Amino acid sequence: LRFFGNLTQTQIADRIGISQMHVSRLLARSLATLRGQLTAG
Repeated sequence: LRFFGNLTQTQIADRIGISQMHVSRLLARSLATLRGQLTAG
């Protein structure tokens, strides 16, 4: 939703019923996981 839907964290939070801070944490964790997998080769 953030990148393909071009939604803000607040819009995502409203849409799925969680806080904006939780969206922020989920995005950060997801991006860190992806970066780790991409750099691990």
